[in-house]
Amino acid sequence: MSVLSKSWALGGGLDLISPALQIPPGKAILAQNFECAMNGGYRRMDGYTIFDGRVGGTPLAVTGSGPIRGVWDYNNVVYAFRDNAGGTACVMHKSTSTGWAVVTTPALPAGGAYEFINHNFAGHSSSLKMFGCNSVGKAFQFDGTTLTLLTTGMTTDTPSYVGVHKNHLFLSFTGGSIQHSAVGDPTSWTLVTGAGEIGIGAEVTGFSSMKGNALAITGSDRVSILYGTSASDWDLKLFSPAIGASPKTQVQMDADLYYFNGDDLSSLTATQAFGDFESASVSAVVKPFIDARKNLMVGATVNRDKNQYRLFFSDMTVLVATIINRQIIGFSTWRLEHTPSYITEGYTGCTDGSVMVMDSGTSFNGEVIKSYLRLPYTSLNTPHKKKRFRKATLELSTGSQASLEYLADYDYGTGGSSSTSVTTVYGGGGFWDVATWGDFVWSSAVVASADAYLNGSGMNISLLIVHSSATDPSFTVEGVQMNYSLRGLNR
Repeated sequence: MSVLSKSWALGGGLDLISPALQIPPGKAILAQNFECAMNGGYRRMDGYTIFDGRVGGTPLAVTGSGPIRGVWDYNNVVYAFRDNAGGTACVMHKSTSTGWAVVTTPALPAGGAYEFINHNFAGHSSSLKMFGCNSVGKAFQFDGTTLTLLTTGMTTDTPSYVGVHKNHLFLSFTGGSIQHSAVGDPTSWTLVTGAGEIGIGAEVTGFSSMKGNALAITGSDRVSILYGTSASDWDLKLFSPAIGASPKTQVQMDADLYYFNGDDLSSLTATQAFGDFESASVSAVVKPFIDARKNLMVGATVNRDKNQYRLFFSDMTVLVATIINRQIIGFSTWRLEHTPSYITEGYTGCTDGSVMVMDSGTSFNGEVIKSYLRLPYTSLNTPHKKKRFRKATLELSTGSQASLEYLADYDYGTGGSSSTSVTTVYGGGGFWDVATWGDFVWSSAVVASADAYLNGSGMNISLLIVHSSATDPSFTVEGVQMNYSLRGLNR
């Protein structure tokens, strides 16, 4: 009986909705703690480590009680906000070489959810400031030494969201009211100086300054676009009157805005026509995953090095979209070991008071990363023929080594499973005079392979790849080669 061979590249991410026969073999039906690599394949995610700024020693959580309420990077220093031990006030902390240090501030009320933005209103290199609000107290500005409360004149002066557009500071208040400062002066909030008020008719959920002199204002049930440059020519247009954006999910990548609308991930894209936009839902293939968690959303962030939009949920799961050339090339999921409470670029604040540096290390702060990749059932283009499967070979690029487990299922799971195979692959090789010395493993393969010998029969096969380690570096599963023999028609 002749042995046939077929190979295919992996990529395209999760597909949780298509009929089994329509899912391309390179996609995935389970991708936990993997991510879609920018150049194809599925990469085991990087880990995260606890952070407090110290050099040497063991980092600690922020002192106090309750969850982390805010984390922000300002002038290459990380600041964290957490309620004090008695829960009577919120305390600002600064990362230092010896750990978290309390920053003296005016009284900050307990509770709230912090929002931040960095902006330079004065134009001098030393005048960059951090601006924030928390929905329970006044907005503030911080220059690295002094935190100053901002008084807008609102009766209930407790803004929830902060943004900057055309050199104005924007703040949102309950009821859909938006206040903006005078141009170039975030401390001036009077009409005579150019400050003003705008209403959108819905609770505001965020600001995003877009290209083309436009400010996207997301609301609970709508998206509005503000055109113009100042109070003298503002022009508010209702862009989407039925679908809004969930709080803390708006992330800009290139010229596009991505956000969770309560049901799906949506994009707001600037068109070639000046000042115009178009929107689209972009997460249909992972809707079952989203539907199970739509009420558990915590926030979203971006990793610009990996071109990823990441949506975090309170059940410790994360939906990860890899975006290349303004197109989503695939989704995957993570399952963390710590519960997120605040999400910002590069860092995750947790319910236990810890702050984690994302994309750092090979573990979940010392805990094992358990990753699973289930490939779709493939019939090798012969869906009505029985086959004996003999060997599956994975092609991988690895940092140095990775220990993998294989399992094969046949006939959509009704045809039994293979015994589990365990193999260790070694990689991290490079080309002489091309790779950087010290960044590759001498005598190791540039692309490693891992073989799983099979002895099962069926019309189709699905491979499950399992990895569990706190020390293995990340690796990418790039392709599959399957050896098999045809046995005849299924009658």
